[in-house]
Amino acid sequence: MRSSKALLPPLAALLTFLLPPARAAAQEPVPPAPPVEPAAPAPPVPPPPGDAPGTPMAGQMADVPADGAAPVAAAASDNSALAIDGHPLAGYHNGLWYLRDANDNFRLHIQGRAQVDAYSYLGAGVPDTTLKPTLFLRRIRPEVTGELFHRWWFSIAGDFGATGLDNPKGTNAANTGDPSKAPDAATGLPPQTNRYGSAQTPRISAQATDVYLNYRAHPFVNLQFGQFDAPFTMENRISDKYLQFMERSLAVRAVGVPTNKEIGLMAWGETGDRLFAYSAGLFNGEGQNRLAADSRPEVMSRVFAHPFVNAISDPVLKDIQIGASFRYGSKDKQFIEYDYPGMTTQGNYAFWSPTYKGAAGYTHIIPNGDQIGFGGELRVPVSLFDLTGEFIYIKNNTREALEGYETTNTERLGDMSGYSYYAQLGFWPVGKRDINGAPGYQNMPHVDFSKPDPATPPRALQLLVKWEQLALSYASASRSGVADAKNIDGDIKVNAFSIGANYWVTKHIRLTANYVLNMFPDSAPTSATAQGGPVQSSANRAIAPGNTLGKGVNDNARDTAHEVHEILFRAAVAL
Repeated sequence: MRSSKALLPPLAALLTFLLPPARAAAQEPVPPAPPVEPAAPAPPVPPPPGDAPGTPMAGQMADVPADGAAPVAAAASDNSALAIDGHPLAGYHNGLWYLRDANDNFRLHIQGRAQVDAYSYLGAGVPDTTLKPTLFLRRIRPEVTGELFHRWWFSIAGDFGATGLDNPKGTNAANTGDPSKAPDAATGLPPQTNRYGSAQTPRISAQATDVYLNYRAHPFVNLQFGQFDAPFTMENRISDKYLQFMERSLAVRAVGVPTNKEIGLMAWGETGDRLFAYSAGLFNGEGQNRLAADSRPEVMSRVFAHPFVNAISDPVLKDIQIGASFRYGSKDKQFIEYDYPGMTTQGNYAFWSPTYKGAAGYTHIIPNGDQIGFGGELRVPVSLFDLTGEFIYIKNNTREALEGYETTNTERLGDMSGYSYYAQLGFWPVGKRDINGAPGYQNMPHVDFSKPDPATPPRALQLLVKWEQLALSYASASRSGVADAKNIDGDIKVNAFSIGANYWVTKHIRLTANYVLNMFPDSAPTSATAQGGPVQSSANRAIAPGNTLGKGVNDNARDTAHEVHEILFRAAVAL
């Protein structure tokens, strides 16, 4: 009985916060309760290291009016019920919607994200390919997070995007038996007849995303258990709510950590002065929502520092950030049978696939043995500008197996190795730089009542330019065996030049435009259009869209295409 009564004050506070004023005015007035002497305010609870998304990070200036005056609380009065510390039981503060109990032991946050994207493509031969202008739902992700006793945090989140097409060419076959026919003498089953599913049916998939429990013993000692963004590279530790471009860079999404999320246990923290931060964990190493297929976990770690934060008073040098990442795992060929990750552009065009039609049939490239990666990061924020770059090197061992025989046969042992990097310059002509916090942090959501909200919600305009390069080399039989006669050994080379703009209407509404020029030097079709014509070679196994056309469709583009232009837009909500 006591526990049910304890829920009444926060529920009443939530209703007070949500009910429209007009409806409340239309109801019969209720005599006010006799005044109660409020308890003495408790000292504010120290937040976790850094601040929640939507809150200025440690060491950054809070939002202030343009004339430099101190933030002013909103003029409207708040009649919400109060907790023991004198602050409302429910409301909005520090960029978070919250609901809590009267003793402030339990806090609940309603969060989420929705991203509606528009893609368009240009380039030689592109109109003759399947790359068509489209609108789609990139992410639809409700999130419930919370804080317990100021020590425990949790997240429960799932995604219901992206939308797409199922069975795009109508080739998905299903063998069905005809019960009206006499059984086959050998099998005892009715004769099998191939039937095909409907083509281009809508597809939307649901999956768990950030699901974890976090315990904070100290700002420098946190333990996080569950599924979350892996601690490898700075950009992979930026929530996709706040990525500066619509998708992560080639170096991160195609080379460093294609899986993005991992299931595991991670220790992390930061010193109170922001001098040093770390994250290191033990993970399945199989990617998002995938069970461990073998008994070999993967180690991932990232460290970064602001080396001049205490040494000098110069506001430019104080925020310089430098860091490094490391990952190591090993894949057992007796149990790992899934493909090596494919590689795509920001607009999701696949320029390299881990399967090919070899001399003996379709062949799959599979992770096997040691998987090693190193990364370095640098960020230099200066006034209205920020310069960011990352470099990643990998050496991942592989094996090849014929389709249908991944479990039993290995044709050869090889490796994928090389590097990728990006360099990015941002300019903030309107509003506050880093409106949603410094990149690379993923701290727990926390409302700090000692930090007032600005009278006017912040807004910002960010302009971006970025250069990326991917330079990998695949050798199918470098460790054992003989390469297939029709192998895809060789270099994988891609250059990308991007410009972008983000307009934050508030911290929660964002409009984005990106232009990307993807270049595939020395690319060519997999078979010659005419005798003596260009054909794909080890000079570059990355392929431009025009190179994929069939003979006779657009032969000029088939032979000469080396690029694709992507024009991308996004309207997003981030709570």
